[in-house]
Amino acid sequence: MNHRVRGAVLSVVAAVVLLCLAYQQKLFVSAEPASSGSMSATALSGGGFSDGNECGVKGFHHFALPADASSPPSPDTPQVGPQLALGAYGYQQMSDSPGHFTIQLLFAPRGKQSLVLSRTLGTDGVAVEIEGPHGLVGGAHGLPVTWNHPTTANRDNAMRIDAVGGGSAEVSLPVQALCPGYQGASVMKGLLAPIDSRNTITGQPAYTLTVSVSDPGIGELRRTVRSAVSGDLLSASNLVPLDKPITRP
Repeated sequence: MNHRVRGAVLSVVAAVVLLCLAYQQKLFVSAEPASSGSMSATALSGGGFSDGNECGVKGFHHFALPADASSPPSPDTPQVGPQLALGAYGYQQMSDSPGHFTIQLLFAPRGKQSLVLSRTLGTDGVAVEIEGPHGLVGGAHGLPVTWNHPTTANRDNAMRIDAVGGGSAEVSLPVQALCPGYQGASVMKGLLAPIDSRNTITGQPAYTLTVSVSDPGIGELRRTVRSAVSGDLLSASNLVPLDKPITRP
């Protein structure tokens, strides 16, 4: 399977799994109160810091991402070097605890060389931003990550990701990272791409979810494979390519 086809399949699978998380597990909570998040940067109980001081700002990212990071991906763009894609993601709010978003991160070296990342994904951890029509809706940086594959680090406390199998990790964004006045369940709805009566995606989600990391292993692999992209930053979003209709099963 070539890289473009594989990428399209991953996008469709992610969309389908997302819907399963949201509806089959009843993650939308109609009576949920508005976020208790702050308009200032605050430490989060699970680790990391909220971006509350950036609420309402358009185009904000903790890391200095390239301009095309906020644009829909092109399926015809050659993919050389390390890649990051969003897998399944959803929102859950239990009656006895605050809600949180869970986001699956999929890593691939895109070649025969392995991608070696630190267990914490760099010294700054993971950054997550959710932006709507009126600017930043919620976000945080320095978030810890939980690895699903590989599950153990090598002697240098690094995670080695090979071409076969790739890598998978999860990051959690607590509802406290949302800006005041927003509900987790409502934001989750905005992260879904609109569909028509035939279950065909017809546009972009109302809210853009961007996840980014900065790790020296990313830049090292790019130099090794002579990628046209330089630097240690890697990002992914929930935006979908729309040059061809995507129909959900």
